[in-house]
Amino acid sequence: MTEWFDRPVVPVGYGLLIEEVAASFGVGPELRAAAGLPATAFADPQGRLTPLQAGHLLRHGMDLTGEPGLGYEIGLRSTVTSHGVMGFGLLTSATLREAIELGVEYSAVRLPMLTLGLVLDGDQAAVDVRETRPVGDVRQCLFELFLTGLARMTPVLTGHGQHDVELWFDGPEPEHFARYRARLPPVRFGTGVNQVRFPVGRLEEPIDTANALAARVAQAELAEERCRIGLTDDVVARVQALLGSRAAGFGLDAVAAAMHMSTRTLKRRLHAAGTTFHDLSTDARRTEALHLLRGSALAVDEIARLLGYADASSFVRAFKRWTGRTPGGYRRAIGSAERYR
Repeated sequence: MTEWFDRPVVPVGYGLLIEEVAASFGVGPELRAAAGLPATAFADPQGRLTPLQAGHLLRHGMDLTGEPGLGYEIGLRSTVTSHGVMGFGLLTSATLREAIELGVEYSAVRLPMLTLGLVLDGDQAAVDVRETRPVGDVRQCLFELFLTGLARMTPVLTGHGQHDVELWFDGPEPEHFARYRARLPPVRFGTGVNQVRFPVGRLEEPIDTANALAARVAQAELAEERCRIGLTDDVVARVQALLGSRAAGFGLDAVAAAMHMSTRTLKRRLHAAGTTFHDLSTDARRTEALHLLRGSALAVDEIARLLGYADASSFVRAFKRWTGRTPGGYRRAIGSAERYR
């Protein structure tokens, strides 16, 4: 894991954006120094930071500005063009769905510590964001800046406002949120997921700046970039796909067998990718639990069985760790108690 955090994979443009926002709070060159970066760290526009360096910039940015909500501020000041060729690819996609699919496929060339997925939930669609590696005490800040930035892109791409966009965060509401409430779309906390949600019908809305040839050029550049920085091992994505489909259940032995490798090999490869089977399995169980509680009438003990728990009480304890609520409390909180009684 240490090796992964020391690989230069994060574009320096994101570091510059953090510095620009910190500067608006009166913080100058001391931020770069506090993060252990040389004065020339951002001299090359094609340069890359390591995830560790990017994390230091966020951590010290919050400390020096005294603003724990710095992630919201960075997200609010980001634009589609903040993402370089990725932004160009989004703008030239034919529809919002195609733009999201581009982001899902190539998000690793921008922030490889996060992975994206498109989730369909009844009349709602969501861009689901998860960690690929634990990011420590900047986790909340990272999700705040990323989800806020994603929400800002939606009206730019579709030409519509944010009135029907919602941000969902997995944890409880932080104290600093109150200062940003009026500047953000509607936000829900304690949902157990980190998502940008919107009506599913918007997926097929055309993008005014679409250009098929330019989109292919952007995809080719992103693919080349992904190879250049060595992000070609898809073992994490393969495990996530198996867990998400429940095709092999949630056990290490069954998933390893489905991937035609030993459990020892799978654990070693996941460790080299900076994660563990336990973390991926827990994330998949949490996502599926939330889906089943929202979209089915299954009893809690049946959901526990589907998720591979020995009994309902084990599932309830795990769910409370994830969301701070019992499964029944979660259903009531989202206004579904009557439907599932």
